[in-house]
Amino acid sequence: MKLLRTLRTRIRAKHLWTALTIVGMLLLPAIAMAIPGAGDFTSLESPTGRSMTGLYNLLAKICLVIFIIVCAVMFGAIVKFRRRSDDEQPEQVHGNLKVEFGLLIAASILQIFIGVKTIDVMWYVEKIPAKTDFTVEAIGYQWDWKFRYPDHGGMVTEDLVIPAYTNVRLEITSEDVIHSLFVPELGIKMDAVPGRLNYWWINADGPINQLGAENRLSPETGRRDTLPTTRPDDPIVEQILNTLNFVDEDEKVTQYGGLEKRVKYLSASRKVDDRYAKYDAVEYRGMCTEICGKGHYDMYFRVVAMTPESFKQWVEDQKNGVGAKADGGAIYSSKCASCHGADGAGIGAQFPPLAGSEWVNQDNDENKRKHIEVVLNGLKGEIKVKGVTYNGVMQPWFSVLNDEEVAEVVNHERTSWGNAGGVVTPKMVAEVREGLGHPPYPAGGATPVDEKDLLARGAQIYEACSSCHGADGKKLKPELGKSTMVLSNIEGYVGMLVNGNAKKSAMGRSMSDEDIASIITYTRKSLGADASAVQPSEVKRLREQVEKPL
Repeated sequence: MKLLRTLRTRIRAKHLWTALTIVGMLLLPAIAMAIPGAGDFTSLESPTGRSMTGLYNLLAKICLVIFIIVCAVMFGAIVKFRRRSDDEQPEQVHGNLKVEFGLLIAASILQIFIGVKTIDVMWYVEKIPAKTDFTVEAIGYQWDWKFRYPDHGGMVTEDLVIPAYTNVRLEITSEDVIHSLFVPELGIKMDAVPGRLNYWWINADGPINQLGAENRLSPETGRRDTLPTTRPDDPIVEQILNTLNFVDEDEKVTQYGGLEKRVKYLSASRKVDDRYAKYDAVEYRGMCTEICGKGHYDMYFRVVAMTPESFKQWVEDQKNGVGAKADGGAIYSSKCASCHGADGAGIGAQFPPLAGSEWVNQDNDENKRKHIEVVLNGLKGEIKVKGVTYNGVMQPWFSVLNDEEVAEVVNHERTSWGNAGGVVTPKMVAEVREGLGHPPYPAGGATPVDEKDLLARGAQIYEACSSCHGADGKKLKPELGKSTMVLSNIEGYVGMLVNGNAKKSAMGRSMSDEDIASIITYTRKSLGADASAVQPSEVKRLREQVEKPL
């Protein structure tokens, strides 16, 4: 009897462990959802994102059902057909044609179903709608993003600002190495490749004017503008998952470094910052997912989705130079901290410190103007700071930051970290800019020329170019339709036309701004590429920056 009781106890223990194993494996998905932050990157804020998320959820459910069936059959077979004694020989089974054929048919039907659903979603997501309201070029460069609005005079911004509930065409490329544009909440993921245009389209959810921030509804979907999550709505399940959350709220990180402040990346906030506070808008987060170099970690940007009315107002404000007051600290964090350090202490032997530097601590006009000149023109080669020689490269910012922004970031550097170098004014920046030969920061654009007119004029001008480049633009390398300069470096393209180089004469020197815009537009749209048009107003702005005196 004692032996029998021992055997029963062992059998019950085996059954218990089997049951616990099954329950544990079934709870794995629930435990995964309980991890802090789980579900925050589901793409629920655009029609394409919801379509992809729906496909993902469908596939996840199918996989879960298959997982449960396989586990049930496996554990059932283990228990039923286990060897009960050393002398017992298992039954030899050599196959069951009906079962195998049935499984083959079931698997084929399931694969066809999954394939049809996947292709349907891919077609919807990847096919650019016939009607898109306007185009934005997303251009990656080391180590940041810039967004160009060809339909608005070539305006360039560091944030992707778009109207909500509107079809927007994205043309994605790069100036130097391969980057990758990723906006998880909107379901955007596309590589940015030099000399190539990749395309995507978005129709972002956003706010509407008549409801408060906590109750805004999408006019198309009726969805509230809340943080997306994969967690179930059932309160009992939600309570269980919250209980399984291993990090208490008061232990979560609440302090963010410069790059997190730039986009509130960790806070998953929909609230826009001060520069967009006057507009009815919500914010999403974008980043680069390609390891493109040392500054890769800081390639974050905002996607600001405004109501169409607010977007129109924002465009007018951009053209007229109206906006929130420049924040020197924020500009420093986004543009300078990656090299000079968040505390101004510099990095290694390549990037000098600003804290305590004689370059920013002499309170006289000569030193202030020199500081402004360095920000506008950049630096290249050796420089001595605090008795130490540094040898690096600093890019120029004259075409990126306006006078007020330059003044604010210079003042931030001259008054932070114990520095006492005094402050500069936008007027002083404007004087230094003029003295360096740079044009005033552009305040806006002009009425765009019709694209058909630009193409027609460009075709006429290109006849003089075809003898070298060929009628199809493929005679010389690189082909015009695949050239990085043609597709993503318009400033360099204008500079080459008006200044020439070792191989080309300065044929653009005698051309009007509209002629240059026409030939650039033609080569960007008619020789194997399908990039956006370039307006004469943009050429005028760039020409003033790059044209060298005779």
